[in-house]
Amino acid sequence: MKNRPAYKEPISTHLRRYPEGEKEELVSTVRWVGYSAIGIFLALIVFNLLEGDYLNVLAISTGLIPIVVSLFLLRRGVVSAPSTTLAVTIIVMITWLATFGQGLYDIGVLGYPVILIVAGLFLRGRVLMYLAFGVILCLAWLVFGDLYGLYEPSFITSTLPEDFFIGSIIILIAGNAVYRLSRNVYRSLAKAEQEIESRKAVEQQREKLIQQLTSKNQELDRFAIRVSHDLKTPLITLAGFLGYLGKDIKEGNTEKVEKDFAQINEAAKTMGKFVDELLDLSRVGRITNPPTNTAFDDIVQDALKAVDGPLKEQQIQVEIDAGFPTVHVDRSRIVQVMQNLLTNAIKFMGGQSNPVIKIGVENIESKHIFFVQDNGIGIAPEHHESIFELFSKLDSRTDGTGIGLGLVKRIIEVHNGKIWVESEPEKGATFKFTLQ
Repeated sequence: MKNRPAYKEPISTHLRRYPEGEKEELVSTVRWVGYSAIGIFLALIVFNLLEGDYLNVLAISTGLIPIVVSLFLLRRGVVSAPSTTLAVTIIVMITWLATFGQGLYDIGVLGYPVILIVAGLFLRGRVLMYLAFGVILCLAWLVFGDLYGLYEPSFITSTLPEDFFIGSIIILIAGNAVYRLSRNVYRSLAKAEQEIESRKAVEQQREKLIQQLTSKNQELDRFAIRVSHDLKTPLITLAGFLGYLGKDIKEGNTEKVEKDFAQINEAAKTMGKFVDELLDLSRVGRITNPPTNTAFDDIVQDALKAVDGPLKEQQIQVEIDAGFPTVHVDRSRIVQVMQNLLTNAIKFMGGQSNPVIKIGVENIESKHIFFVQDNGIGIAPEHHESIFELFSKLDSRTDGTGIGLGLVKRIIEVHNGKIWVESEPEKGATFKFTLQ
């Protein structure tokens, strides 16, 4: 099967896919050509009446009928049929006038290519081909009819005034029609470009959503595995020590009973803490306090009070910069962020003989970058991203559920901010974040 081009229709057919005015522009152009043709025919009728050529007057008057019919069809929104009728009528009329004028050398013959060019923007390729054959037949009549004496053209010895009139009309019709159609094409191209840009934006948004969904699915997988593991461990502990408890009670071993109760209580606390953190995580971005203007110094002090015990226990020195700004945030959530970052710094201080935590802010390009810096064991570069994932624990032997930094990241993101870490092993870690 032969390959055929995908584009089989005229420009007008494709342009009509856009109903915001392009079809009306086409109809207006054809209507303008129709009224122009009526004007030319009336002028020719008057001219031939003055010349006393009544045969031409009759022919031209007859040619008005299809033009009027075309204009009627245009009122009903049809474009192709009136365009074809107008083209055929004007081709026949040009041939008629050239036959009784100067034959092939009549200036009106210049209208042939103009008609084909303008009609080509409206009509199907097959109709345009028929029109082209019709023009060739008309040219054949003008040439061979003259050669074989079928008609006798009148040759001019000087320029006639009507030549200027006819030439000007042809130029005006062609120029105006092409201008209107070109404007139509440009408008359609502009709309097509806007549509392409809109589709690109939608496609980018779709890709972004797919990435987010993929990330969420991976996170849900890790969530299910980790929840199953972290809830199962204290449940196993509870079940085991409940068995020991029953046995020790029967034996009357009060010392072991107290130890069993202590282990059961610790397992219950661990499970309760884990459930509370999961509940807190689920509320991020869904249940929030109204943002308020809060001095960041107050947020820092509230967080330090919450971790005062571990700081004193490890004799950690805390250095606080001056010049904190006022922020528009959910205060309790940002206090939670600072508390988790401080707890993380305390937990991974290691065997540092002179432990120090520094809290400060950097002002870069009118943006406030808050930070919590420690001189602890540090974090290898390959873990700088993964530590913010849910249930991520670099050392499984440490306390905690691995939710802390994941929770911090989500709170920061809800505030339209960003968080990252700068660290190297044995050189401490600096957690930096922005807000809004």
